[in-house]
Amino acid sequence: MMEKDKFTVLVVEDQRINRQILSALLNIDYTVLEAGNGAEALECLAAHPEIAAILLDIVMPVMDGYEFLTRLKSTSGASLPVIAITGEKDDSSEQKALDLGAWDFVSKPYQPTTLLTRLKNVIIRSQYYLVSQMKYAYEHDPLTDLYNRTTFFTETRKLLDEYPQETFALIRFDIDQFHTYNSFWGEEEGDHLLCFMADWLRERAKNCDHCVFGRINADVFCMCAPFRKERIEENIRQVFDALSDYNKDYRILPSFGIYVIENPQESVQKMYEFASLAAEEHKGSYLEYLGYYRPELSRRILENQWIVNEMQGALDSEQFEIYLQPKFNLNTEQPYGAEALIRWRHPRKGMLSPGLFIPVFEQNGFIGKVDYYMWEHVCRLLKKWLAEGRETGPVSVNVSRVNMYNRNLVKSLTDLVQKYDIPPKLLHLEVTESAYMENPEIMERIVSELQSAGFVILMDDFGSGYSSLNTLKDIHVNVLKIDMKFLSGNTDPMRSQSILASSILMAGWLNTPVIMEGVETAEQVDFLKSIGCNYVQGYFYAKPMPVPEYEALVSNTRQTPTQIQSENLDRIRESLWSAEPRNELLFNSMEEPAAVYEYTSGSLRTLRSNDSFRRFFGSEYRIDTKSGMEGQRCFSDADVQAVKAAFAQAAETKGVSGCVYRVKTPEGGSRRMRMALRYWGLNGETKIIFAQLFALDFD
Repeated sequence: MMEKDKFTVLVVEDQRINRQILSALLNIDYTVLEAGNGAEALECLAAHPEIAAILLDIVMPVMDGYEFLTRLKSTSGASLPVIAITGEKDDSSEQKALDLGAWDFVSKPYQPTTLLTRLKNVIIRSQYYLVSQMKYAYEHDPLTDLYNRTTFFTETRKLLDEYPQETFALIRFDIDQFHTYNSFWGEEEGDHLLCFMADWLRERAKNCDHCVFGRINADVFCMCAPFRKERIEENIRQVFDALSDYNKDYRILPSFGIYVIENPQESVQKMYEFASLAAEEHKGSYLEYLGYYRPELSRRILENQWIVNEMQGALDSEQFEIYLQPKFNLNTEQPYGAEALIRWRHPRKGMLSPGLFIPVFEQNGFIGKVDYYMWEHVCRLLKKWLAEGRETGPVSVNVSRVNMYNRNLVKSLTDLVQKYDIPPKLLHLEVTESAYMENPEIMERIVSELQSAGFVILMDDFGSGYSSLNTLKDIHVNVLKIDMKFLSGNTDPMRSQSILASSILMAGWLNTPVIMEGVETAEQVDFLKSIGCNYVQGYFYAKPMPVPEYEALVSNTRQTPTQIQSENLDRIRESLWSAEPRNELLFNSMEEPAAVYEYTSGSLRTLRSNDSFRRFFGSEYRIDTKSGMEGQRCFSDADVQAVKAAFAQAAETKGVSGCVYRVKTPEGGSRRMRMALRYWGLNGETKIIFAQLFALDFD
């Protein structure tokens, strides 16, 4: 053996003559280092990582062998083989040394041949142990201790070959937007979540006769197990619920894909791709989190790969085009601005639908570059219109979830509007409500920063998530966008229409305009006008169109925004909706019954009543023309008309009015009431009227 191939042995012995004897014995086959006590030995170990074994005397000054063995456990040499040497003959010394981690024990005087043999054996054993550790590290994920991707694929192949008659399923799952969770809560907490998922796999595996599981990469895990549909789906439901409860401040959404293995001879890589396709189908869904592979999904692999191959070239050669869909002021029925939509005009395949490529871009992160491409081209277009002296309405662009978590988002957008010298208010930014739901705190901060920079923020797809009221409460967006699909798929259309009407009224109280998109029929337009909607967007008025067509459409049009009229709205909001004790006390301390009403085009709706009102008339008494005047307690049609006329006069004159009318009593008689009305203010098309009622006499 050449010198450079010798193993290095550390001799720890306080007697110099004994060290010299051992060194002379070992020098033929080993490189020898010496130390006079345990303390020197620790220093030597730190300086010489090449040491392969230690011969350790037990009885030494400064630091004896027992203490050395104890301290060795907390060093990088903890796995090194140690042979303890002592002149003591009692068994307790040997046992103590072995208990502290010595690999072997030799008593003085020792036989040279025996010592050399034992040294050789422990080194061989340690090298085997090292190889085993290296093999284990190669096969396992260091964080979760599960099989890594390569080993999982290898062991799955062995499992399928061993049980060819069994039908297996390959289950693949991950966490939607895990990188967002990691960024927000930190890598340590992200690692805890991954270990939680790994523990779930281990627990499920205990109930399987034979299965393989592992961590593929990042937040992606896989299991191959016998296909028992009900059991698998129940286990998946349980982990979905567990993840929902894992962090109460962040909604964790997993996606599961299942490939039922019909041909066990397929490559495991292909099986994994099929399960991945099934999982991707429900990415981002709050209701559907489990998908089964279907053969038609295979086409997506080729389609998606083609898109990935072509996307950068398409961006560089500007194959992506802007199409504009006008938004219409519902009061004037004239266009006011537009939404910029992307189209891909491929040189060979022609016009490609966004539904084909946008999901791929969102999945692989390329959507971030596409967003910026659209922003810059819209800024360029706005600058052109301003330079030409055109009447220019705002154009809204989409901001994807990827960019909402881009630390440079605000700077990128402000740099663009400065580069093209356009007012930020002309570049409206559309953000989906679901992006807010993923991470409310980050969204609140970014929206505030963008608004401070002068941008107008639109909340797209409002009402599509679980926390729409929280969205309105926490994020002060400038405009709400609601899709007409909100009214579809419901067995009770009146209920949906009532919710939509209430949402628009609520937005009015917040002085927030509403854009309804997807408007396709005259009936929808009439309904939206009747409930005070501000803007519409949809095929009834105009489909998405190339820029020249849009320019022709608006060339002779004065683009004017909806003027949301209001009078005393802040004071009314404070009086009506504030929960402060002072306001409650003032309203409820009135001795006479009092109530506040909305009056729109002859229709009345009760907003709020005081305690006296409810005590006097009962909690069900309402003056509400939509549900029947006063709950059918007016004495006659003439009385109904008198009440309507009084409200109409107060609304028209913006002053005071009143009337005397009769109501039925619970006992079956009637009573005369005097109603005093006062105009309070205006919220859009809705007048706010305050009413006090005074009881006169009984019949």
